Amino acid sequence: MWLAASAAIPSWAQGESGPGSVREQLERARTISYTDHWQKAQAILDELAPRLDEFDLRDFASFHLQEARHLVLDDRSPEALERLRMLLDKPLEDDQRLRALQLAAHAGVVLRDYETAFDKLMAALEIEPRVDDPVAGISTFNMATHLFGRVGQHERAIDYGKEAVSRALRAADTSQECTARQRIASVYAWAEQPEESEAQYRLGIDACRSAGNELFVGALQAGLADLVRSQGRLAEAKTLAESAIATMEEAAYPLGVYEARLVLAATVHDLGLIDPEARAGFEEIADYFRTNGLWDQVARIELLQARVAEEHGESDSAAEHYRHHIEARDQFIDRDRAMRLAYLELEFDTRFKERQIDLLEENARLAQVEATTANEQRRLRTIILLLSIFVAVLLAFLLFNAFRGRRHFRHLSRHDALSGLANQGWFLERAGSMLVEAEREGASPYLVMADIDHFKKINDAFGHLYGDQVLGLVARRLRDAFGTGALIGRVGGEEFAILIVAHRLDPVIEGIKAFQEAPAESVRDGDPSVTLSFGIGRYRAGESLETLRKRTDAALYQAKREGRDRYVVSPEARDDADDSSALQPT
Repeated sequence: MWLAASAAIPSWAQGESGPGSVREQLERARTISYTDHWQKAQAILDELAPRLDEFDLRDFASFHLQEARHLVLDDRSPEALERLRMLLDKPLEDDQRLRALQLAAHAGVVLRDYETAFDKLMAALEIEPRVDDPVAGISTFNMATHLFGRVGQHERAIDYGKEAVSRALRAADTSQECTARQRIASVYAWAEQPEESEAQYRLGIDACRSAGNELFVGALQAGLADLVRSQGRLAEAKTLAESAIATMEEAAYPLGVYEARLVLAATVHDLGLIDPEARAGFEEIADYFRTNGLWDQVARIELLQARVAEEHGESDSAAEHYRHHIEARDQFIDRDRAMRLAYLELEFDTRFKERQIDLLEENARLAQVEATTANEQRRLRTIILLLSIFVAVLLAFLLFNAFRGRRHFRHLSRHDALSGLANQGWFLERAGSMLVEAEREGASPYLVMADIDHFKKINDAFGHLYGDQVLGLVARRLRDAFGTGALIGRVGGEEFAILIVAHRLDPVIEGIKAFQEAPAESVRDGDPSVTLSFGIGRYRAGESLETLRKRTDAALYQAKREGRDRYVVSPEARDDADDSSALQPT
């Protein structure tokens, strides 16, 4: 769970109260926001808003920093990020610039915009030494703890977390200690150090209670509940999760409430206490996480629903939830890969810049030596020439590697790791462009949706590793059948999409038949051959890709119902065939 980057009141950000009521009211709003309820503080800001034109720059920044934090707490992080970008374009003092960078990094994490998150974090780490108050950097170190923990840099993340806790203890600031312990507790859990994690959760709860920060008490209780649930301490986990929900409902923090409800749902299932009322709440939890793009949590609740359905003998419902689980897991893996790529690109760029700086400093030193004596100038010119050539070659080599690395990262972010085909995000983006181009040229794009027959049975019978090999085999056969002119992507667990720009239906059907009539292949000798069901739809001018996909999906489901290992052409595409016999499902 990730909360606003500074839910503890930062002494460095309080500023000095100046003459006039504006600054006094801003200070009062800040205090209420951190010690009582942020919505009460927002009411004060709403009263001040009509007077914004009268504020000096510091009060103007203080107003918008507080509102940005409230927007994050209210699940409006895109607005918060825009507000912070506006502030960062202004000549802020270092303490307020640091605060804006901290909040912007946090908003990037909430939005899964990891390039922004890492960019703002590194800028905050750079500016932090210029702020006199050592407490100022605690929020920056907390953000570093979270981000580096998420990309698997656990040792580095724990070092940042320990520094944040140490600074809070030296300052005797329980509010900052509360926040810092919540961050490091999560990283210890990710690093599979449960004893350290539990100790930090419990110390954090005590610190947050001392600081009067009930919102973070709830966050820590939810994290601790999930930890002890994984250790089989179910009664304790249930009590903690219920307390966390009540606390965060009182604090009006919806994300925290739903994450705690998910922990409680998993705990109640483990206790064998699932009833119809509990199941009724599962879909609400799933809808909230899906709406907010929290795919790891969607995958978790869908898997829980699938298991509950299986336990109740509801095989169709279980299969549907397993399918949603796989789709959400794929979405999360794409997001996680994007976060790790953002980190790798940042590390690569940082090291590249460091090498450039080293080379420039070396050139500067050589220039100083050249100026020392006239007698050495000719020799130094020769040395400098050779070094310049060396530097040019080295820079060219580094640039070549940089561009090659970026191309590699871009390829990874656009292609599915198991099949090598376009992933769902890249397929949808490229397909949208192709539809626009085809409509402009008067062509008739066709969308083919394909689904591996009985894929769940394959996974159950042979295991997920075998299933992954089947996905690779199917991807290769699709490429061979449809050729390089088609856009082919994996858009779900066992679901594929092919977009073909053609003037008639026949080339599309020929591609499907080429797939069906190709020599039977299997992963291992003796294994059953793998078949696909296909649905075909033709693009209508002006319609959306989503509408085309729904119509094509309907044809695919008809092919499934009629026995699988066949294709079905949707009604609007049937008039495009030269050979009417080709329209018969095969």
